Amino acid sequence: LLALILGASVFMAGQVWAAKYVTDPSTGKVVTAPEYGGTLTWPTVVFPPSSDNWWNLGWAMHFISGVNEKMANINWAASRELWDGTQGSYGPARPPINHGALAESWSMPDDTTFIWNIRQGVHWHDKEPMNGRELDAQDVVWNYHRYLGFGDFSEDGPNAAVGAITWGLEIESVTATDKWTVEIKLAKPGYDLLGKMLRSYFYVHGPEQVERDGDAKDWRNAVGTGPLRLVDHVEGSSATWKKNPNYWGYDEKYPENRLPYIDTYRALLMPDMSTRLAALRTGKVDMMSNTGDAAIYSIDDLATLQRTNPEIEVHSLYRGPDGIFLFNQSLPPMQDADVRKALQMAVDRETISATYFRGRGRPAPYGMMLQTQTGWAWPYEEWPEEVKAGYRYDPAGAEALLDAAGYTRGADGVRFKITLALHDRYEPTHPEILMGYFEAIGVASELVIQTTPEAGARNRAETAEWEILSGGYGFTARQDSIKYMCQNAGPDPFSYTKAQCSTRLVDLYEAAMNATQLEDVQSIMREADEITVRQHFGLVKSISPRFSVNQPWVKGYNGESAMGLGERNPFLARLWIDQELKDRTQ
Repeated sequence: LLALILGASVFMAGQVWAAKYVTDPSTGKVVTAPEYGGTLTWPTVVFPPSSDNWWNLGWAMHFISGVNEKMANINWAASRELWDGTQGSYGPARPPINHGALAESWSMPDDTTFIWNIRQGVHWHDKEPMNGRELDAQDVVWNYHRYLGFGDFSEDGPNAAVGAITWGLEIESVTATDKWTVEIKLAKPGYDLLGKMLRSYFYVHGPEQVERDGDAKDWRNAVGTGPLRLVDHVEGSSATWKKNPNYWGYDEKYPENRLPYIDTYRALLMPDMSTRLAALRTGKVDMMSNTGDAAIYSIDDLATLQRTNPEIEVHSLYRGPDGIFLFNQSLPPMQDADVRKALQMAVDRETISATYFRGRGRPAPYGMMLQTQTGWAWPYEEWPEEVKAGYRYDPAGAEALLDAAGYTRGADGVRFKITLALHDRYEPTHPEILMGYFEAIGVASELVIQTTPEAGARNRAETAEWEILSGGYGFTARQDSIKYMCQNAGPDPFSYTKAQCSTRLVDLYEAAMNATQLEDVQSIMREADEITVRQHFGLVKSISPRFSVNQPWVKGYNGESAMGLGERNPFLARLWIDQELKDRTQ
């Protein structure tokens, strides 16, 4: 009898365990089983000025990703050995990673034709004026026409940021061949057609809503097909989303579970890092990540957090050089390549990596392209010795270069003064360290912190009043990288350097955007990368991790930053709260 009782007890315990825990197929980790309900709260650094990405490309995604959907995104169930949680590269698509959203599948009958097969059974939110009707191919065509300036939108012309929709593809027509099929015709073949279609910023807005209101700028009018519904926004304070109870999607990891899991999603405006960390320590927020631009960049901040709250789960992610600076070549003395080289040589990246980054930094130099981008970057082993020397710590050599350039020390020991303009998403300690190195060679400096709107306006302006600007450098496999280095490349003025680049570099940009073969694009990028390395377009910073953190009761999270370009919020619908653990912990 005792044996039977013990056997039954073991059996029942096994049944409870089986119901309580699951294995995450993307990581192999055992976690508590998904459950429905609860609230997920996170801090955000900024709220966008508009919920219409036609007008506010990029930042609008803080509002609308998860509300409005794209044609495809990242497969949440993909092995993290194939996809490390970043937004994905700009190179060729990898089928195990990409996953249909509004499109169930796609095909390319030839090199100038792309077909979207629209997913049936997707319904708009039950909100005026869409009223829960089923999405079809014509909705997708209408949105393409709006972005591209086709058909009824020909007088408006294309969106100013249409390049992030087409990525250089010359789209000739977009038509619905039937209720569930969209055919896109190109004027000529384009490099990586599949990757560009899968990874564009093409979000689908409700046609009736835009036609009623004239645009989708007002968050109150936001209506989509996604798992989240934007229901409230208190300017300067918070934003709230509710689950879409009629969402079409199921959890890719646990296909029997309909999404989303959580009832309420809330973002609290907290521009200051110390405020965000205090909110995390006290349980006011559940996580800090790329969503809301609230990841942790300072290893010191992380170390302090881990001392006070060892239960907080930490995820590190190496994506590229965060908070890097580029030289504003529209201003003297930054127009002089030797001055840029001198400032490069003035900084001891090895020591910064060992001390400030506590050994986690990767101080090896690079140019416009990261050295990890094999085939795209000018390989370091091919750099001549004199080029390598320009990236080594050599303060005496830096001073000699400045003397030769005519920037000698004055009676006060100062050669000239510069200003560093830092985007406020990044922590200021690293630039303050740089300023100390500059001072040692006689260059005085000050630091200016810029908000997201200020930094965005600066990047699109023809000139800027600060000598050193935070921006993008050390790119992954991007065909359009050159335009960010040159003010005079491409139709959309957006440059981190304000440089009027040489004819050769501009020609390389045009050639890259017109190339149709991977090998040709890579060859072009290697040459352009060599130019940026030799001319010191960017002030190289050690590649260091950013950190996403979460409370232990947030389940299903492994530090992922997004489910595709701009897709900051959709993965939140795939997380759940272990309410029992939360109640027990708080």
